[in-house]
Amino acid sequence: MASTIIDLELSSSDESDTVVSRASTPGPLIESADYDSQTSDQHSDRPVTSSNKQPAELDESTEVSQLLADPSNFIALGSFIGCNVGSESSGSDWQDVTCDLADASLNTEILDHLQKLTTARWIRVACRSVSKGPRLSHTLYHIHLLRGDVGHRYVDRSNKRLTASLELVLAHIDVSPATWAGEVIPSQSVKFDWWATAEEGSLFSKFNDLPSPEPELFSVTEHYVRGAMQDLLEPDALQGIRTSLYPYQRRSAAAMLQTESVSKLELDPRLERRTAPDGTFFYYSPREMLFLGKPRYYEACRGGILAESMGLGKTLICLALIAATKHHLPHMPSRSTQPPVRHSVAKLSVMTVSAVNRYSVPWRTELERIKAATGEGRPGCVQLLEESPPTYMVPPIGQRTGRNAVVLREVRTLAATSVIVVPRNLCSQWHSEIKKHVDENYLNILVMEDLRKPLPSADELRTYDVILFSRNRFEREVKDGADGQNRRLPSGKQVCRCSYIGATRIQDCHCIKTEQLYVSPLRHLHMKRLIIDEGHSFSAGQSVAVGVANKLITADHRWVVSGTPAKDLLGIEVEAPDLVARETIAAGRQSFDAREDTKGAIESLGSLVSNFLRVKPWSSDIKRGKSVVWEDLIYRHESLRRRTYSGFSGCLSRTLSSVVIKTRPEDVERDIELPPFTHHTVLLKPSLFDKLTANLFTLVLTANAVTSERTDADYLFHKNSTSARHHLIANLRQSAFFWTGFSSEDVAGSRKNALSYLEKQGTGAAAEDRQVLKEVIAAADQVLSSPAWQTLSESHELGVFIKDWPADTAQFWAFAGCTQPLMTGISQTLEAQRHVHERVGMGSPVEGLAGVGIKSLARARNGRAHDAGILEKQQSGEAKPGLPPSSIQGEPSLKRRRSITDGGYRGSAKKRRASASVASRSTATIVTASQDGFTSSTSQAAGSSTKSLTGSAIGHVVDGAVVATSDDVTTNHEPAATPFPDNTPFGKTQIVGTTSAKLSYLVTQILRYHQEEKILVFYDADNAAYYVAQMLELLHITHEIYAKSLTAAMKSEYVVKFNEDPEQRVLLMDVKQAAHGLNISSASRVYFVNPVCRPNIEAQAIKRAHRIGQTRRVHVETLVLEGTIEEKMHERSKRMTGVEHRGASYLEDDDGIRGIIQSAQIIAVTTDEMSGAGQIAPLAEPQQLWGRSGWQKSLDVAGSASSNRKKGKAVPVKVTVTPEERRQRGTVETQSRLGVSDDAALSSGSGPD
Repeated sequence: MASTIIDLELSSSDESDTVVSRASTPGPLIESADYDSQTSDQHSDRPVTSSNKQPAELDESTEVSQLLADPSNFIALGSFIGCNVGSESSGSDWQDVTCDLADASLNTEILDHLQKLTTARWIRVACRSVSKGPRLSHTLYHIHLLRGDVGHRYVDRSNKRLTASLELVLAHIDVSPATWAGEVIPSQSVKFDWWATAEEGSLFSKFNDLPSPEPELFSVTEHYVRGAMQDLLEPDALQGIRTSLYPYQRRSAAAMLQTESVSKLELDPRLERRTAPDGTFFYYSPREMLFLGKPRYYEACRGGILAESMGLGKTLICLALIAATKHHLPHMPSRSTQPPVRHSVAKLSVMTVSAVNRYSVPWRTELERIKAATGEGRPGCVQLLEESPPTYMVPPIGQRTGRNAVVLREVRTLAATSVIVVPRNLCSQWHSEIKKHVDENYLNILVMEDLRKPLPSADELRTYDVILFSRNRFEREVKDGADGQNRRLPSGKQVCRCSYIGATRIQDCHCIKTEQLYVSPLRHLHMKRLIIDEGHSFSAGQSVAVGVANKLITADHRWVVSGTPAKDLLGIEVEAPDLVARETIAAGRQSFDAREDTKGAIESLGSLVSNFLRVKPWSSDIKRGKSVVWEDLIYRHESLRRRTYSGFSGCLSRTLSSVVIKTRPEDVERDIELPPFTHHTVLLKPSLFDKLTANLFTLVLTANAVTSERTDADYLFHKNSTSARHHLIANLRQSAFFWTGFSSEDVAGSRKNALSYLEKQGTGAAAEDRQVLKEVIAAADQVLSSPAWQTLSESHELGVFIKDWPADTAQFWAFAGCTQPLMTGISQTLEAQRHVHERVGMGSPVEGLAGVGIKSLARARNGRAHDAGILEKQQSGEAKPGLPPSSIQGEPSLKRRRSITDGGYRGSAKKRRASASVASRSTATIVTASQDGFTSSTSQAAGSSTKSLTGSAIGHVVDGAVVATSDDVTTNHEPAATPFPDNTPFGKTQIVGTTSAKLSYLVTQILRYHQEEKILVFYDADNAAYYVAQMLELLHITHEIYAKSLTAAMKSEYVVKFNEDPEQRVLLMDVKQAAHGLNISSASRVYFVNPVCRPNIEAQAIKRAHRIGQTRRVHVETLVLEGTIEEKMHERSKRMTGVEHRGASYLEDDDGIRGIIQSAQIIAVTTDEMSGAGQIAPLAEPQQLWGRSGWQKSLDVAGSASSNRKKGKAVPVKVTVTPEERRQRGTVETQSRLGVSDDAALSSGSGPD
């Protein structure tokens, strides 16, 4: 049955909140006064509109009598029992008590308050005698309360004393139906519940218990919308979408369309329905203690939250909705739907166009249907309709600037356009999804990603079906109403106070001019819908994006698309993929938790509902002075004066069910079956250097605990040492991959500090503490005795072990004299590889290799000079005993690392090239192995021989280091045509392992699978990504690094390239960047280089690959070092409950994790491991260093201009470069992927050009 909704008032906003009242009997909706003005404002003297008006001639006393005599105006509140002893019942008829109440069995105070309320006409009291025997009877008092929605003209409800009297009566009244019926059973007495009725359950359980969408086609009455909904629900019937939707996707899209098109009413959240003792219903507002006989309703939100779980195709659902409603115009505001008044009769065609526009008829859809059926295009009709777009006038807003000022009303045009706002890093992904799912040219799409690109005019914008904004471009529209200097017109009259030009009376006016203001074309359009992808970011009510959306975007429907609509509010299927695990998690998070459910996710959800979705009455209306506080109503607060958070009220469930569209996991699984995935923890035997690093952290932890005697702020786990503790433990977790942050000086200092404490008399250390301290001192001695460890620590390089290196140059590349097998840094290995590859076809590839090695090791050795100044400052700031500064400072940044490999040359690239081109034959270099593990060189006169360089040409000496003789080589950076020579010593050289157990295992796995499957590697520290990327570059495996420091455009480009480019095999991704809408379903192998130890973050990261679109079985592995703190922390994190995880802001805040760290033990290192092959973390199969597959293409990649790399281009160019530049570029390539600028990568300083 059609219902008529009468607007209460005309406001300047199109979204005026319509409050209506439903009659108790079936029938049309009738006009009702605004809730606040009728019920909350007790001073109102307006009569209530009634369908049964009293005759005008009745005087006031008669009207009052009729009001009080009508039982329907009262609510059965409850009963009191009086006791009459020694007399029999005098009668059983009900009698109204209108005089003084007198009953000795009742509390005198209660009688007094009942008398006051009766006199003030707030209540009616009726009584009768109930016999319980020959000598005993009771007097039963029925209390009827005048409804809060009647009698405002005659009854003053603003009296605070009467309100206090009502509170006392409510505190003692019995609301039991049995007592009301006269059955006096004390055990069945029920007290009135003042507060909102509590609903069991946490926010997590309520969110996951929401029913799956069940769209109802019969509820849609509009012809064209009904047709669109049928297209969505029927398989393969949707025009323009080439992808077949799964059934749950069709239902979700249809539910969104139903929400948009069907007007619904929601009970005012301030009210809850209750049952009176006599069985009738009333509506109660706990926060206002208001009793109503009839409900109040608000119009339901015409948008909401699409909260389908990650990887279930939310983008496709949105595209399907847009395609189904193509050409569907938004509705004209009700104030503008009246036919225009004409001075003469218009042509029928003109009146038809006017009617089509007023009722937002999708005429293009109809004409396309006619053309498809009859072949008639009706160009005349199209021209008429296009020439007269649907427009309406917007009432002016703002203050008058003068008594006679004329304010022009703004014209707004209806547009069948959907505005989509996405994070910048997802723009390219949306391009890819549209290209994949939507038929070519079916949707007319405008992409606004470039910050410098202006918006087209409103007339052009309305021709697009979709306007796709990146969020930062969308926020740029905030300049609407401002000039180029960001000035805005004042609210009052503008007075020019600019100075005069010279001695003239002409003002040099620089005041803001109206014509200089930027006016966003968006404000002139009324859009169909606004969709925010990853819309949880819009929960910040004061953000620029929300401001732009609320100020400039007029749209019938607003949608938030996010699998996590509020902070950490995840679907249960993300944390638990199988039914048994889901049931376990659901049982553990079923109950309301005052710590978890009163902040975080619930606050974000409230802000989203109030500020962006603008759901009434949560959305504040400043103009009308109304607002409803979210936290006041969604909880049960057992006080009128403060918030007690005693559980959720029913209001939260009603709100969630009205705005959230989410399919339950069991319904998804019934429609679709994703490929299975396995997740294993891989325990790896730590390498020598892994053990040494772990023992150094144990040294730091133990020395600090014992020497501080676990007291005061010196102790790392004291409450005042939070910052140092967090830094140390973050370094500890990262060190499980590889770590060079400790300096020899700091290790020696910690050892000395521990020895001094042992020698000190009168310490409070226990005997077991002293013994443990001796063990860590012995471990420190073992570390300091390792030349290889010292070399890696000083050079900040990850070591690579190579066998069969050309013997005559091995000593010039070896770290710490390790030549069998040879150990050198991974950066040095890249330089050697590139040097040989560049010289293929140009003579002997070995020519100059020794000289390059000398220079490379010299640069690595110079790392100590860079550390010296920093170390001095760190030492001066050390305050905690046993805690060296390097343990909490972290490893050197990428820019710092580049300064080492660059030799510390502080100048421009131009000067370095000029320096490298200088040739001097006057000196040669004698190379010897120094005691510190590096090579050293001394100059010798020309003509002297060097026995160690037999059969090799050193080249020229520049700045004390040997460089190749061919300084300037013109190189065409296309794949070289010259094949790598066979039967050379270089073909036997192989990489056999590294110093990192995790890197060796990861590289082995990548080599095994990268040709058949794409691989996703998650890391948690940039240095780990740097090492992995270097190793992949060494093995010529194409890869990209999705780092947090990259621009959003590069992030977006990398994801699309990885998914679509078959040559891209490996993507390294910062795990902290993996939870925001990314689709990387092309990857089927996933590796975590370090355990995340946070189930929700880990699950979201896995969902990047295990989602719709995945066709392979997904294999996930987490790498853990066996027998280390890392293994124990990982095991503890798996045992932790959800409450424990959420209660630990930092992992070490958990008592179990803290205990593991505090009880760290030394890992035994055998003598065999300290030298030779015992130091190696071996690869499963040795890998060829020179001439391996892909070596020619690697030269092209290394030589590409970094500017083109930033733009995502790899254009072959012919340039003249020096060998040094070519060596540098390999490292620059890796750094550019991590977001380090070219200038920072090419130079450690910023010397003059």
